[in-house]
Amino acid sequence: MKCICDSTTIEDEASKCILSSCPLPLALAAKNITSSACDYPIRDKSGQYSAMSISLGAITVLLVLIRVAFKIFFSTSQTLGPDDKVILGTLALRISCTVINVQGLAAHGLGKDVWTMDPSELTTFVKFLYVMEILYLAELSLIKLSLSLFYLFIFPGAIIRRLLWGTAIFNVLFGIAFVVTAIFQCSPISYYWTQYVEHVGGHCVNINVFGWANAAVSVAVDIWLIALPLSQVRALNLHWKKKLGVIVMFLTGAL
Repeated sequence: MKCICDSTTIEDEASKCILSSCPLPLALAAKNITSSACDYPIRDKSGQYSAMSISLGAITVLLVLIRVAFKIFFSTSQTLGPDDKVILGTLALRISCTVINVQGLAAHGLGKDVWTMDPSELTTFVKFLYVMEILYLAELSLIKLSLSLFYLFIFPGAIIRRLLWGTAIFNVLFGIAFVVTAIFQCSPISYYWTQYVEHVGGHCVNINVFGWANAAVSVAVDIWLIALPLSQVRALNLHWKKKLGVIVMFLTGAL
C-alpha cells in the first residue's frame, strides 16, 4: 500500500481509469477511500475564503456608500443618477453573493477536497453554486450597464451618445441571454446538482464553451468601454496635463 501511496504516477493513472469507467459518485468515493487509507492530510481553506469574501464585500459596500453620499450631499444636483441606481441594484446582488459565499459555499465544502464531502453536503454546495453563478452573471452585466449610463451623463456629443445607448442596450440583452442560459443550462434544471451524487438522466450545455463565450464577450465589452471615453479626451478643452490625468483615471478604473 505504501508503494501505491508514495507513487503519484500510479495514483494519477488509477484516477484516470476510475473516472473513465465509473460514475462520478463512485469515483469520488474511491478517491476518498484511497486518501483515507494513505493517510493524506485533510485540506480545508474555507476559513480563508470566507475572510477574503467578507473583506472584499465590506470594501465594496463602503465604496458604493461613499459614492452615494457624495452624490446626495456634495454634488451639484444632489440627486442620484440612473448609473447610481443601477450600482445600488448591483450592490444588493454583491451583498447576496457575499452571504452565499460564506453561509452557502464555504459552509458546505468550498476550500475542501471534493471527495471528502458526503453526498448531501455536495448537493447543497452545488445548489448554492448554481444560484451564485446566476447572480454573478447578472452582477457583471449591471456593472457594465452602470458605466454606460455614467458616460452618457458626462459626454454630450451626439455620436458618442448613440454609441453609448447601443452599448447599454447590448449589455442588457447580453446579460439576459447569459442569465437565462445559466438558469436552463441543464435539463432538467435539478440535474445541475444531482449529477454528482445520483444516477439520474439528464444533460447540460458544455460549461467550457459557455464560460469562454461569456468571458470573450465580457472582455470585448470591457475594452470597448475603455476605448469609448478615451476617444473623447482629445476633444476636451483642457490642458494636456489635465487630459493626461483623465486618461490615467479611466485606465485606473479599467484595472
